[in-house]
Amino acid sequence: MFNSTNNTTGLISTSDTNANSTAKSALKKAALVALIATASVSAQANDLNSNDMINVLETRMSETATEMLQTAKQEIVLSLHSQIAEQVFELNNSLEIAETAQEATTDSVLASNED
Repeated sequence: MFNSTNNTTGLISTSDTNANSTAKSALKKAALVALIATASVSAQANDLNSNDMINVLETRMSETATEMLQTAKQEIVLSLHSQIAEQVFELNNSLEIAETAQEATTDSVLASNED
């Protein structure tokens, strides 16, 4: 019996070795498939990341350009309003001075006519 146990143990040992070899082979195949799949996904992820980054950069540049143009437009409009207000103020002052001068001239003409 001792010999049969040894034989059985030997068979178990042989089957364990075969099972280990099969398991290792399957594990190697699974690792190879996982490696290939990971490399493929990584390559696709790099392409997606690059495309996503480009899209984000384009969007942000477009938004920034739009904001800059709006700000420039507002500054130009405010500058024009200020210039127009200054010119209107100067025109009003000129008209007041002209009216005052005309009244003074009219008063002096009237005063000379009374003499």
